Amino acid sequence: MPAAQPAEPPTEDLPEDLTRLAALHGVATSYRPSPDRTVRASATAVTLALAALGVDTGSPGAVRAALTARETELRERLLPPTVVRWDGG
Repeated sequence: MPAAQPAEPPTEDLPEDLTRLAALHGVATSYRPSPDRTVRASATAVTLALAALGVDTGSPGAVRAALTARETELRERLLPPTVVRWDGG
């Protein structure tokens, strides 16, 4: 069995709109497999993760529309998701 090859780092940076959209949906754009190494996610990986969440990222216009919609949704939310706990009776 051949040895596994390390993943190639993405050659281009993620578009800013896609990076912002990912952050607003809690999708990571990089990870650290060890303290001295950071691996950036490819645009394909981020797009597929957002698609799994139901976000349309099929074109730059769709990304901009989804970003605007998410920013509006978060801005108009009365409270962030909250857990309430009652003590006693």
